[in-house]
Amino acid sequence: MNKFKFFVKLVLILLLSNCGYSPIYSNSNLKNKELQTISVKNIKDRSGQILKANLIDQLNPTGKKSLIKYSLEVFLFEGKETIGYRKDMSATRSNLILNVEYDLKEIKGGTSILKNSTLVTSSYDIVESLYATIIAEKDARNKGLKIVSDNIVNDLAIFFNKE
Repeated sequence: MNKFKFFVKLVLILLLSNCGYSPIYSNSNLKNKELQTISVKNIKDRSGQILKANLIDQLNPTGKKSLIKYSLEVFLFEGKETIGYRKDMSATRSNLILNVEYDLKEIKGGTSILKNSTLVTSSYDIVESLYATIIAEKDARNKGLKIVSDNIVNDLAIFFNKE
């Protein structure tokens, strides 16, 4: 009988001590539906096209049509920084720096409701083969753009969960 009482008390404590934690990506979270109502404006250059595709895939992974309530405007700035040198001062390693500013606006009225930026640095090797260096840079760019889109979607999900 004592074990039964202990078990009942333990279950009650666990049920009543809910801390209020709820994952932002759960299917039961209605705020995730808000992410599907965001339209991503065109972003310049090839990197911008890749970033826009990543954002669309993450904001609306099922591809369901929904009424657009928000517009996301993204500005992408890309730079390179050489960080490794040989004795003859030729470069051996480089950083690809992606600086992104974004602005979430309501369609009705056009008021800005979230303005933020994110900075991502992705490194790659510069080797003697030009083709290998180009592929390494392209891979670093794609990985950096994926991280940027992850950061933006996380910020948006947190914003809508706070509302």
